[in-house]
Amino acid sequence: MRNAVVGVILAVLIVAGLGVAYLASGSSSHTETTTSTSKLTSQQNTTSVTTYSMTSITTFSSISTGQPIPVATVETGNFSLPGGLAYVLDSSTDRMFILGTSSLAVVDMSSGSVIANVTLPANNAGGLINAGLALDPGTGTVYAAVQEVVVEVNGSTDTIVRELPLSFGTLAFASTTHMLWGTQPGDSALVEVDPRTGSVVANVSIGFSPYDIAVDPSTGLVYSDGCNQEGLVCDSWASIVNGTSGTLVAKVEPGSGDYPTLDPATHVLYVSGGQQLAAINGTTGTVIFNVNPQTCGPFVNIVVDPSLNLVLTTPATYYNYLLAYDGTTGKLVDMYSFSSTPVPVALNPNNGELYLWTTAGRFLSIHLLSTTGNVNSTLIGGAEACGVP
Repeated sequence: MRNAVVGVILAVLIVAGLGVAYLASGSSSHTETTTSTSKLTSQQNTTSVTTYSMTSITTFSSISTGQPIPVATVETGNFSLPGGLAYVLDSSTDRMFILGTSSLAVVDMSSGSVIANVTLPANNAGGLINAGLALDPGTGTVYAAVQEVVVEVNGSTDTIVRELPLSFGTLAFASTTHMLWGTQPGDSALVEVDPRTGSVVANVSIGFSPYDIAVDPSTGLVYSDGCNQEGLVCDSWASIVNGTSGTLVAKVEPGSGDYPTLDPATHVLYVSGGQQLAAINGTTGTVIFNVNPQTCGPFVNIVVDPSLNLVLTTPATYYNYLLAYDGTTGKLVDMYSFSSTPVPVALNPNNGELYLWTTAGRFLSIHLLSTTGNVNSTLIGGAEACGVP
C-alpha cells in the first residue's frame, strides 16, 4: 500500500511552486502505441558521492501556546470532487489533474467543477503500483504512469500521443533538460527518459529502492527517497542526482526506522519519518535542521508555501489538523482544525490557495494566515512515542 500512496505524494509536491501544463477534455485516440516492456539495468556511478547521516534531533520546549485556527475562518471553497491516485496542479490556469484508475480528470479549481476526462488505455485498479503524474509546463503535455506504460497526452488536442513502454511508478519532469524521470518498483535506480523518443538517457543506481521522486525546476537536480531494506523497519534514505550528468551527488540517511517523504521546494529537501522532520540542502545534501515534529510521522503529504516559508502537512496518525512548520527552523508554529482529516494536495502561489482533500470526501481551498503561535501539540499526540509502521 505504501507504493500506492507515494504516487500521490510526488505528483502533488513537485508542482507546488510551478506553473505547469494544461490538459483539456477530449478523446483518447492513439497516434502511436508500443506494447512491449522491459526492465532497465542500472549504471554504476563512478563519481565521488558524499553520504550524510542525521543523529541528533532538536526538540522544542514549547508544547502549548495557543488554540488551533478553525478552518471555517480561512475556508474559501468546498467542493465534491473524485478521489484519485495522484494529483497535480496547473498554477497558471488553476486546474487540477486527478489520476483515477482508468481516466485522467481535469478540474477547474475556481469553481470546483470537473471539465474534462481523458480515458486511459490501462487500468490501475488493484495493484496501484504505477500511479504517477508529471507535466511539462513548456508544451502542455501530461505524463501518466499506468500499468506497464507511461501515457503521453497532448494537452491541446486532448489525445493520447503515445504510450512509452516503461513500467514506472512515480514520475517527475525536468524543465531544464526536457526529460522525464521515473522510478521502477523494486529497482534501486532512477531512470531518465527522452519523452520525444522513449529512449533511455540515464539509469542511475542510488543504492536503495526509491519510492518518491522530484526534480528541482530551476537546478534540474533530481531527488528521491526510499528504503535500503524492507520489512517491519525501513532503513530510510534520500538521494540527490545531477540531472544533467546523470550522476549521484549525495545520499542522506535520515536515521529513521520509517518510510520518508520529501518536497524539493525552494531548493530544500524536506524529509519526514517516524518522530522526525528534517530539512536538507537540496544542492549539497547537508542537513539544515532535524527536529521532533511533536507528532508521529512519516507525513504522507508535504506542501510548501514559499511566500510564508511554511511546511504544511498532516499527522500520520490522522488527527483532524493541518500543521504548519517554520521552513527555516522546523518549529511547529500553527495548527488548523478540521471536522475530518485533511490532506494537503497543492498550493497555487499565484492566488495563495491551498487545496486539501479530506477523509469526508470533500476538497477544500483555504487561505493561510501569517500569524503564528496557534499550537497545542497535546491535541496531536505530542507526547506519544511513534511505533513501527
